[in-house]
Amino acid sequence: MSNLHELTLADLKKHFPHPELRDVQAGALSAIAESKTGVVLEVPTGEGKTAIGIAALSATAEKVGGRLFYVTPTKALLEQLDRVYPERFTVVYGRAEYPCLYYHDTGKDVNARESPCYLLKCPHRVSQETGETEEAGVVPCPYLLAKFEARMAMEKSRLVACTVAFYLTNRMLVAGWTQQEEPSCIVVDEIHQLPRIARGIFEYTLSDWHLARSAELISSLDQAQADIIIRFRKSFMGISLKRDPKTKSLFTADEITRLLEIMRELDAEGLEAKIKQAVSDGRIDPQEDRTELKLLEDLTRSIPRFISSLSYSLPTGDREPLNYVYSFYYKKDDPEFADSRRKSRYYMTIRGYYVQPLIKRVMGSNVVAYSGTIGNPDILAHETGLRLPFCSFGSSFPVGNARIFMPNNTPDLAASKRARDDLKDSLKLIAKASKRFDSSGHRSLVVVISDDERQKFIEIAGRQGLEAISYGNGITAKEAARRFVAGEGSVLVGTSANYAEGIDLPKGIAPVIFFLRPGYQRPDDPEVQFEQSRFGKSRCWALWQWRVMIEALQVRGRNIRNAEDLGVCIFVSQGFRHFLYGSLPEWLRPSYRNERPWEQCIREVEELLRK
Repeated sequence: MSNLHELTLADLKKHFPHPELRDVQAGALSAIAESKTGVVLEVPTGEGKTAIGIAALSATAEKVGGRLFYVTPTKALLEQLDRVYPERFTVVYGRAEYPCLYYHDTGKDVNARESPCYLLKCPHRVSQETGETEEAGVVPCPYLLAKFEARMAMEKSRLVACTVAFYLTNRMLVAGWTQQEEPSCIVVDEIHQLPRIARGIFEYTLSDWHLARSAELISSLDQAQADIIIRFRKSFMGISLKRDPKTKSLFTADEITRLLEIMRELDAEGLEAKIKQAVSDGRIDPQEDRTELKLLEDLTRSIPRFISSLSYSLPTGDREPLNYVYSFYYKKDDPEFADSRRKSRYYMTIRGYYVQPLIKRVMGSNVVAYSGTIGNPDILAHETGLRLPFCSFGSSFPVGNARIFMPNNTPDLAASKRARDDLKDSLKLIAKASKRFDSSGHRSLVVVISDDERQKFIEIAGRQGLEAISYGNGITAKEAARRFVAGEGSVLVGTSANYAEGIDLPKGIAPVIFFLRPGYQRPDDPEVQFEQSRFGKSRCWALWQWRVMIEALQVRGRNIRNAEDLGVCIFVSQGFRHFLYGSLPEWLRPSYRNERPWEQCIREVEELLRK
């Protein structure tokens, strides 16, 4: 297998997709040319990271061929890539982005992810070996056709673009992809998101209602297998009841072993065959029983993964646990449960954690990875398993167009340090300042940590006469952001889970950002408990600090996307103070202001915006 060090700087420049090469891009191409087995690049927003990746992929395609991938964390970034460079890539999206023709033939709006595809005899099914449909002459399934075209593009050394989740899922779990040679070159955008996405792929959640419903459906096909599911359900509910309600609690090794022994009695292949036969002979109607059939598909196809994930949640003689298992439940008379109209009261989650070896195996050695926020490359390497040379670049952005304020008279909003009214008073300060900026025509983004904080801010903003745009009541976070970008409202508010990344507000859409407090995970969070047991609290602290640092840097960059933008970010809680300046890239540190009281910060923002 040829490596990236076979690419010269001349090769990379030849395939650069634009006539002009910026200084940062030239430096990044030089780093790639000098690398022997890949590189991690910290490239500021607006410096043209995508063009760097295209040059690396295109040069590799010409010189050595092989499989070539550009992977991004989100569908939005993939759409942007497809829009800006439509002729360069074969693009494939996730299942939810394609209609299921089996159901569309009968007038039902169902996407491929909602369809029990593997249990159906579908005429639109596309062979991944030949590209032919199950029934000659019919329209091919859009999703399976896109997957086939992506495989063909790989065979012809053409560039394939997909989401990180699509790439990892197929390379780790899908036959026909798992045995492929490692890529000749893979470009990974927003590399800091890779560990979170990988862990999400290996997360499985079971609930009491879904297990009960599955057992009911299976009982007519195989009572013995249904009884096993019932025993598993009773066992995990019994384990959960030993914990406090509405608290995510880790399972012990003995409890996991007990569940694993029951799960191993299930015959996934036999169940799947019986379900397919029931569909074939009409005992299960795929049209009327689609939801139930999808439930059965998810269960039967996931059983081997459940077993594997449970096994890796146990220690062995030569290793610690690689996954962890936890549960959460509501009391039957809990008003929150009654108001939510949920069908499930008990939930058990198997969470993949130690994904570094898997990432390294499916990514290979020829990796060009980049992000605007890397921070500590050693922690990134620990999280991803990709221990590659690291290069960080400055920005051509005029630093005078940015301000980062850390007021010196705001409270520390950590739960253990704040006074009773500190949180409410801080949200009032933000609302009043947003109102002042709005009166001069400047809108704001407010990022909080919890949904309770979001709701409180909306209430306070309403009392201030400030029109806050947010999600809920059938409006998604993406839709709320679209409405705000289109001009609705004076302030956009959301949690960091929704608005720390994936939302761009350039060109004065929201020149002011408020970030309420660092988003440290709760001490009783199962992941925190697991990490402390694995690594010890002292080693974990650097990891936790890195995560909140990356989040803070991502929030700061939402309103500055190119050299013409002007943007301000005000970090409210004193909890930011001990790491914020040190986390800033060298070129951005002149923008930092940390010795001014709140009111002076607001006046300076007003002065900057007037300019």
